[in-house]
Amino acid sequence: MDNMKLLYELQSCYNSIEKNKMIIKDGSHLYLLKKMKKEFEECKNAYNEKIKALKDLKHEYTSISMKLKELKAKIDEDEYDLYNKFSNDMKSINIQQNKIKNNKDKLRLVEDNAIELLDKEEKLKLDIENLKMELINVKNNFYIYKKDTSEKIEGAKSNLAEANKKIEELKNIIPKEYIDVFYSKYEEKKEAVVKLSNGICGGCKMKVSAVTLDGFIKKDKLVYCDNCGRILVQDEDKASKKALKKAK
Repeated sequence: MDNMKLLYELQSCYNSIEKNKMIIKDGSHLYLLKKMKKEFEECKNAYNEKIKALKDLKHEYTSISMKLKELKAKIDEDEYDLYNKFSNDMKSINIQQNKIKNNKDKLRLVEDNAIELLDKEEKLKLDIENLKMELINVKNNFYIYKKDTSEKIEGAKSNLAEANKKIEELKNIIPKEYIDVFYSKYEEKKEAVVKLSNGICGGCKMKVSAVTLDGFIKKDKLVYCDNCGRILVQDEDKASKKALKKAK
């Protein structure tokens, strides 16, 4: 591999370091994890509230069931008395009939209330089931995201160590005069070496002059962009090779 390509590889290592440092320092995943945890707690609270509401409703329904039973028993008792105790006493019969009618009216109201409670119970059970599924999904998403983020950060740390190791290897291979020029440019630009693709500098995105293209005729010679001053490495794609041949 020629020195120009080695310099580009050195630059790629520094690009990798910057990229992976950003991944490691990025705290957005902590914000998202906190947000997901908050969402889980809110969902859990809503779930517990629905469970409590269902428990209270069942307690209320038990009371109503007892009241229904009492009213039905009272109506049966009063109807028995009506047909067996009052004979031809019309006044007592009317009183008893009114009493039965009032209890039957009460019974209908209580039955209507019981039906409403059953409807509420079905709705609460559906809400509880939906919240339960939501809790499971939020919890699973939390741990999946946490796992993925941890793996991403560990991967970035590994890439960082690998890039630093590769830099030391390249510094022992590349001639000192090239290394000195590279670091001089790197301190200034942070992206000291870029590819020249189809006559366009990968750093400033400007088309270079014919004189700059001529610089690639001599192998293993540093060529600089005449716009931004970065070190240029010829891209290996067909269009770039064609542009270089045309310049020659």
